[in-house]
Amino acid sequence: MHRFVAAVAFFAASVCADLVVDLPDGSIRGSEIKAENYSYYAYRGIPFAAPPLGELRFQAPVPNEPWEGVLNATATKSCCIPMSVGANGDDVSEDCLFINVFTPARNITEKLPVMFFIYGGGFSGGCASDLIFGPYPLVNEDVILVTANYRLGIFGFLSTEDSVVLGNAGIKDQLLAMQWTQKNIEYFGGDPEKVTIFGESAGGMSVGVHIANKKSEGLYRAAICQSGCSLANLTQTQPDSPRKAAYDIARSVNPLISATSTTEEVRDFLQSLPADTLVEAFQANPQTGPVIEVPDADAYITDLSFGILETGNFNQVPVIIGTNSAESLPFVAQTRGLLLLSALLHDTVPSTVVPPNLGPLTSAEQDEVVALIKKAYTGDLPFLADLAGFIEYTSDYMFVKSSLKQAEVQSSYTPVYFYELSFSGNNEILHPTIVEGAGKTGHGEDIFYLFDMQDFPLTSYEEFRTRSRMTRLWANFAKTLNPTPDPSDPVLNITWPQVSGSIIPYLNINDTLEIKPGKKQKEMAMWDYVYYNYGQQPFRGF
Repeated sequence: MHRFVAAVAFFAASVCADLVVDLPDGSIRGSEIKAENYSYYAYRGIPFAAPPLGELRFQAPVPNEPWEGVLNATATKSCCIPMSVGANGDDVSEDCLFINVFTPARNITEKLPVMFFIYGGGFSGGCASDLIFGPYPLVNEDVILVTANYRLGIFGFLSTEDSVVLGNAGIKDQLLAMQWTQKNIEYFGGDPEKVTIFGESAGGMSVGVHIANKKSEGLYRAAICQSGCSLANLTQTQPDSPRKAAYDIARSVNPLISATSTTEEVRDFLQSLPADTLVEAFQANPQTGPVIEVPDADAYITDLSFGILETGNFNQVPVIIGTNSAESLPFVAQTRGLLLLSALLHDTVPSTVVPPNLGPLTSAEQDEVVALIKKAYTGDLPFLADLAGFIEYTSDYMFVKSSLKQAEVQSSYTPVYFYELSFSGNNEILHPTIVEGAGKTGHGEDIFYLFDMQDFPLTSYEEFRTRSRMTRLWANFAKTLNPTPDPSDPVLNITWPQVSGSIIPYLNINDTLEIKPGKKQKEMAMWDYVYYNYGQQPFRGF
């Protein structure tokens, strides 16, 4: 439990007196974070793995060695290097495998449920910083929040498709952080038997990967996938060879690398390069996301998720799955001009309409699939003539159809709850282009209600009410495995039914909470027909 270094901790302002927790690997010093309306204990920047440098670059993480003395855990440490910017920022580093623990600011006498969050960012960006993911809204619901960094882009997902660089180092970082949580969370007052993993976008996809992998069995008892799951396009093996991508990246820096070079030579060369050189080379040859690994004792992902879910050979835990009402807004509709260009592209280049995980199609088959998709979303009209239908189609294409399919398949084995966030707040940055008839809640808006985000503060009563509802639902699920255990709860005042088969009732989170039946039955019937008649099994997602 907590050992107070200063007795006046609770009453001081801002960042208060130190708190020390004794862990198996050594002692850490945290702080109380206190603002006008809240306070919590924060233990930040705890190393859960050895720095992944030198020969450990691209490899699975190695547990951190014990330390002497008291480790300072009062400040956020470096983020992992993203692929969207240079590698020399003060706040990013390859030495980034740190975990953070946030607890209620009180002397915990009972074991609290634990929520382990995995951030998104397309597997190429993101950071477990509490400046981004302020923990108080969830911690205020009497849960313990854990966040952890994982390696991104080339550092986290390079693969030579053999045992030299197996791949998925970033996913294995997450796994080791979950194992660390099981080993250590009781020292913070947490219950290791009541861990819920949850994530958004690539984080939700990562949660889906862990659900589909029996090697993570026992590390959590429930899961939440927000705007991403194990069947999403980006979660599955990319069509191009990861090995070819590794060689192309190496060759872009050193032309002497050739097809006859061994994978050991490619690995050694890439391990010798400065981080910023690797980032530049990656940007010219991007290869992001989980891959299928060759059979090996250290391999983690060795099969496609769809078949695993269909057979029931996954971690059968209760799940919440959901999406936002207009997921594609940030990608296709930042401006009206961009929206029109995107619609025009899809009208004139049929291959952009067909999901990449469907598999190769003949020209005639491609035309047939495009016709089926347009009929479902625009009634045979061009996308340019029905922009609301286009936004709905791109949202389903990117995130919604895979989430609905996962809910359907998984509901045969475990309790599944589905939601749609359609509430739209006041910040126009979150929904820059609104098209009449289209949803208003874009990809990523859910995290603004679950966390305090410095760049996107809530400003209205309606926004704070949505935060109260979402954090209560998520915390209830972590506590009881039921998001609405008490129908008389004045914050919620609703009972959320489970999914059963292909007709999916869902909780619509808007100005009110409302249960709606049969989400997207027409569209999902079309996608089922397309995949099962034109796709190649086993599917690379859905």
